[in-house]
Amino acid sequence: MIVARARNCFQSGLCRGRYRLGKRSVLIAGAAASLLGGCSANLADASTASIAAYQPASLFSPNGYSVSANADGSLHVTAAGPPGTPATRLEKIALARAAEYGDEQRAKTFKATAAQIGITCGKTKVSNKDGQISVKPLDYRIVAVDVTYEPKEQGADVRPTRQTALALKAELQSESVPPEVEAAASQEVAQHCGR
Repeated sequence: MIVARARNCFQSGLCRGRYRLGKRSVLIAGAAASLLGGCSANLADASTASIAAYQPASLFSPNGYSVSANADGSLHVTAAGPPGTPATRLEKIALARAAEYGDEQRAKTFKATAAQIGITCGKTKVSNKDGQISVKPLDYRIVAVDVTYEPKEQGADVRPTRQTALALKAELQSESVPPEVEAAASQEVAQHCGR
């Protein structure tokens, strides 16, 4: 609200010392407000979403994709999602991001290793100054692949980056997970975590 008033005042030229903000200050304040608004939206989405979407993981929520470099120069791409997300969907998310990343780097082809599937069980208690309190655990399923771009050897497992990214992202957008598949995936995570 204050940012909007300051921007309007600055743009109209009617400010008389009330808001001494330059254009840069207004832009920075606006960007900060947008980022905070985006974070709260992501937190709400993370707590209510039942299956993973094609989006980056964040500091506040592990749900989504992330990319990191391996020591050998290959890339490690992970996709994590709520317990109801089937591993096959997470594998598509990881491969879509790997392909999209390669396309962004102008690589024509990529090769991915077989998907590594795991489950991470969240904490049920946290400590604070008053002792331990019970919390709702954040359990999630995770899939990881290692990727190389422009591999020297050719084969059926070498894929084009742009076409693969477009096809997988379109498939993820139109895909719906049947309730019984979602329930079975959630049950598997719950059993693994002893819930």
